[in-house]
Amino acid sequence: MLLALCPLALAFVMPTAPLAPTRRSAAPEMNWFAGAFSNEDLGDREDAGLSKKKKQQTITWVGPNGQKKQSAIVPGQNLKDIARATGIKIQYDCNEGTCKTCEAMVDGRRTKICVAKAPAKDVTIKYNIR
Repeated sequence: MLLALCPLALAFVMPTAPLAPTRRSAAPEMNWFAGAFSNEDLGDREDAGLSKKKKQQTITWVGPNGQKKQSAIVPGQNLKDIARATGIKIQYDCNEGTCKTCEAMVDGRRTKICVAKAPAKDVTIKYNIR
């Protein structure tokens, strides 16, 4: 039966003829945005949107082996975020200030880094004091 259906199936196949090569024209260049921003003058970008520049403070991080790193910060930033940005490796467990894993000495006072904010003065922080 299969042999009987093969000639019928071949009757529905279109003969293929080789296609003649077509010439494509080069795509036109639009250059819509070529000079779109040439008249823009943004001026100096030093303070980028800040109406008042905050005074920066310095945090000196002192590790357990005496290694030191410094961070320029704006008062009120989270100490945890500052430590991460500076590359200070401090272990955090609760992130709520209850476990005391991240405790450090900030100018001689024990402070939990995970919940503390940067003070408005230059400070020295001794971390990993356990």
